[in-house]
Amino acid sequence: MKSISLILKGVFMGIADLVPGVSGGTIAFVLGIYEDFILNLSKISISSLKILNNKGIISFWNEINGSFLLKIFTGIFIGISLFTFIMDWLIENYKIPLWSFFLGVLLSSSVFIYNKIKSFRPNLFLYLLFGFLISFSITQLNSNSESQMISEITLFFTSLLAISAMMLPGISGAYILILFGTYAEVISIVKGLLNMLFLQDFSNANIILYKAFFVIAGILSGILIFSKFIKWVLSKYYDRALIFLIGLMIGGLSKIWPWQEDDSLISPFNYSGENHLYLALIFFIIGILFITGIQLLEKKTSNAKTKINI
Repeated sequence: MKSISLILKGVFMGIADLVPGVSGGTIAFVLGIYEDFILNLSKISISSLKILNNKGIISFWNEINGSFLLKIFTGIFIGISLFTFIMDWLIENYKIPLWSFFLGVLLSSSVFIYNKIKSFRPNLFLYLLFGFLISFSITQLNSNSESQMISEITLFFTSLLAISAMMLPGISGAYILILFGTYAEVISIVKGLLNMLFLQDFSNANIILYKAFFVIAGILSGILIFSKFIKWVLSKYYDRALIFLIGLMIGGLSKIWPWQEDDSLISPFNYSGENHLYLALIFFIIGILFITGIQLLEKKTSNAKTKINI
């Protein structure tokens, strides 16, 4: 029963990581497995790989608590598999309402992360500004990235950064992909892999597998390189890390603006196509309420843990 519970928690984490502004790390915290997840993930390192080489797979498996991680990542895979096709369809057919939902989620998530800061001090504005400038600069450098061929190096590094973001409470891997303009491409790659796996559809298999190699390599590299670093940063510089994340999210909001033409932000009233304004407003509000619900659930979980500790 515990195994099924861990897999289901992984499913929710996988679904969350396809939604910009909803962190798999936050979902893990709400579900009570964040500390175990980060602790065991951080054990995957050069030293643990030496154990694999010197003592074998069983010692390595026990060292990283492989049984726990396998169940969580099985759930994440199931969640991503279930939701990828829905997300791909929404991008193709309802991009404006979808991006409006994402905008509501991201704005609400910024407030959500701010509320997690333990002690706000004026010098934290420097970290907010730093995060904003980095994120905003990326949006300017990649203003045409959706319409251009995405390079293998870009896929590798954005996947590396995305998996690292997944480990953080508040910012999602999906948002990193949108920031760099690779979100739709990665969704397409995952959809192609799932079609090959479940539908035996091998059209364009060579291209899909080639691109998937760089995505998977980036994910594995991110886990290997950043898991310990993220654990250290959150333990030593928690408030500064969170305010920096808020800056990142705010600086890249232009990427989420629902009404864009030729990479320019425009008013919905000047949009050449159907602006779906009322639908966009509804989904924007749903996005805000979605994160508000997660925040209330997290508070309830935290209060329950406090009572248990007392």
